[in-house]
Amino acid sequence: MKSSENFIEAIRHYLDSRAESDNLFAIRYADPSKSLSECCQFILNEVKRQGVSVMTNDEVYSLAMHYWDGDCTAEEIGKPINCKVVISKDQLTEEDKAELKQQAMERYKQEQLREIRSQSKPKAQSKPTATAPKAGEEINVQPSLFDL
Repeated sequence: MKSSENFIEAIRHYLDSRAESDNLFAIRYADPSKSLSECCQFILNEVKRQGVSVMTNDEVYSLAMHYWDGDCTAEEIGKPINCKVVISKDQLTEEDKAELKQQAMERYKQEQLREIRSQSKPKAQSKPTATAPKAGEEINVQPSLFDL
């Protein structure tokens, strides 16, 4: 689902639950001259009029209720706005959980592959400073000042 579709669904969910609990609102909500898309259009134009880019859930739901309760004119509703709306979610859906799990598994897999590759790379060997004597070779030991 796109973010703007999530916005529409959040408004729909709020209005549906409000209509279930409030019979007077349910009557207004059933008004065929009003629509959810027009309600969202009203909200977006009101946000634009206010000159804000962030609103709380309560502020947005209040605007939705104003649209359904009032007699909004076409001028108040405004023209469609082409924008992207991002909403906050209180709880993750099963779809969201599955997507996040898949992303986490992919990141874990990539981290493990990087670790394995870094361990399997041959390490640069430094040149030995002294070589061990081979069997049968004479060992030359330089005398120390303390040996004299």
